[in-house]
Amino acid sequence: MAKKKAKTKESYGSIEVNRFSPPKADGWPKAINIVLGFEEALKLQLALQHRLLDINRLNRATRAGKAAGVNLCLYTEALHLTVNPGSVR
Repeated sequence: MAKKKAKTKESYGSIEVNRFSPPKADGWPKAINIVLGFEEALKLQLALQHRLLDINRLNRATRAGKAAGVNLCLYTEALHLTVNPGSVR
């Protein structure tokens, strides 16, 4: 019997982006890879969890609660990523 090669995971998941600010331009690359070390990835996870917990406290039946989101701001010059409050509408 032939050995089966173990399946490798190519992605741990994906999401849909609501919008870009500033708007997407023609000269943009098709993809930008952001590589994080373990400690920095943990910081990102904690920042996202903190924002999501704040959103979860909002009344999702209200307009503001439904529009609450997460704004990830990437500073390409400084190699810095921040997690900020955002709005999807």
